[in-house]
Amino acid sequence: MAYAAITCLMSTIQQSIQLTGCDLQSFYEKLESLRANLEKPIGNLEALISLEGEIIEVVCTTEHFLDSESRNVKNPISQIIASWKFHFLLEHAVGEIDSRVNKWMKMQILYTRTKDVQGNNSALASTSQHVVEPEDNYMMVGHENELEMMQDQLARGGRELEVVSIVGMGGIGKTTLANKIYNDPFIMSHFDIRAKATVSQEYCAKNVCLSLLSFTSGKSNEHQDDGQLADRLQKSLKGRRYLLVIDDIWTEQAWDDMKLCFPDCNCGSRILLTTRNMEVAKYASSGKPPNQMRLLNIDESWKLLQSRVFVKNCFSPEFEQLGKHIALKCGGLPLAIIVIAGVLSNIGESFDEWTSVAENVSSVVSTDHNVQCMRVLALSYHHLPHHLRACFLYFAIFPEDTVIFVNKLVKLWTAEGFLKTEMMKSIEEVAEKCVKDLIDRNLVFVQRVSSFDGKIKACGMHDVIRELCLREARNTNFVNVIMDNQNPCEQSMNYSTKGVRISIQSKLADNQLSMVCNNDSYSVLVFTEDPSSSRMVQDLKHFKVLRVLDLASLALNVFPSCIVELFHLRYLGLSVYSSTNDWDICFPSSIASLEYLQTLILKFPTSLGWKFTRPFRLP
Repeated sequence: MAYAAITCLMSTIQQSIQLTGCDLQSFYEKLESLRANLEKPIGNLEALISLEGEIIEVVCTTEHFLDSESRNVKNPISQIIASWKFHFLLEHAVGEIDSRVNKWMKMQILYTRTKDVQGNNSALASTSQHVVEPEDNYMMVGHENELEMMQDQLARGGRELEVVSIVGMGGIGKTTLANKIYNDPFIMSHFDIRAKATVSQEYCAKNVCLSLLSFTSGKSNEHQDDGQLADRLQKSLKGRRYLLVIDDIWTEQAWDDMKLCFPDCNCGSRILLTTRNMEVAKYASSGKPPNQMRLLNIDESWKLLQSRVFVKNCFSPEFEQLGKHIALKCGGLPLAIIVIAGVLSNIGESFDEWTSVAENVSSVVSTDHNVQCMRVLALSYHHLPHHLRACFLYFAIFPEDTVIFVNKLVKLWTAEGFLKTEMMKSIEEVAEKCVKDLIDRNLVFVQRVSSFDGKIKACGMHDVIRELCLREARNTNFVNVIMDNQNPCEQSMNYSTKGVRISIQSKLADNQLSMVCNNDSYSVLVFTEDPSSSRMVQDLKHFKVLRVLDLASLALNVFPSCIVELFHLRYLGLSVYSSTNDWDICFPSSIASLEYLQTLILKFPTSLGWKFTRPFRLP
């Protein structure tokens, strides 16, 4: 999250330049250069996470000072004083960030070299970041139509080499389906030779070649270099109709490195490729749409759970009814169903414990240590480019099963300031591209599409992915989510109380209200209609650096006058009730003092009730 934090600081510097007239451009450009060094994803190394925390701490402290001091510049004398303070502070902050980014780059180089050595030492060596999806052990349920369609694609296409892709989120059954096809008797008889290799997130060309050669020409010499192995592989495939399964490929670069090893002998050879990334699937596929894996329906989910739990044990009818409810709450994700099946098998005939599992399916899956479900899914998060990580974690702000409208999400991301500006693109276009990228990586799914222009109107997140999102958001202090049945210790901050976003999704206890109102938070979003949350409105004046305030879920009697003191506010959502229906009362002219307000969403009563919303885009 250091990338997003630096982007926010750059946005704050631009705002300070506009407000105070101080010349801070050189610091902006330096930060832009430092941010570029954090672009490349590098997994989940503990040392880098620690460095990120240090960078975030420096950035948040600097932003807090800039935000607080900018509003005090009212005349030329105060401008001179502010300019001196800003230069001194930013020079120190940029130096601190530069030092940590240099450490980051050294660790990155060392990590890359270590990975290369591991790859060269053994074809079976696995890096510390490699986690194989345990899908090979799954019984395949459903997908009969998909299986037949892909068999047809593989066996009955043209004579030229073709690539058939399977794409879907982690744990959805891509590997299971690929293996089912690979071992199908008809497919086995159709091809002269078959081979398969797992690429994984930590791609090693030598390991892939050695794995494929073990199928095509027996034992290989591990001491040969990459070029020699690639040449041997090509020769072993030439002139034969082959089927290769390339499992779990993550990047276009990995495909580019491999594809030269696969000769096209015009005899109907095929490559079956699995990936979590739609863009990679489209890039590698031979002009045909990738096969998007779907989640299981309720009948298929129950069949899979039943085969794992009920076939092996005899349970009374009430357990079966509860089992069907549990299967439904797994959301059609095979990996989640398998994890829950293991938990239920170990519990035995304890109805109370089964009921507890049914009430907390997502949290049970996320804390499982045997199948390591979260580690499988977390690979998708840790492989995200840094500019997408903040966008992904922002979904933790929304309550479970919420329909998230893209136009609102775009406005929130813009107000937060962590989107990277691009040449020839508006910030809205950048945000919409980020939504599309998260969907293509199967971390977010489409819920509604516009019938007018085909654009994505609303999106959502699978419950198990949301658990991952919540965990990572808390670990990086990106957001503090207050929800029902939450352990108070989960409210603790890892790095700092500055800069955290607060999402209120349940009734606020007195201690929680005190904690919320004593934070220098940048964002506060309320999603509960509970009247107790309105007590917080009285303390809004404490949020001096607030940028996002969404109170639209609360029915307020009057426009909170203290809001006009929130100088840095960029996004405001309110529901204001006035018995007079007087627009001037609902929307006082003093709102104009909020110079940086970009988006105002005001709900007020009409004859039809609370249904009329007035969105504004302010300059």
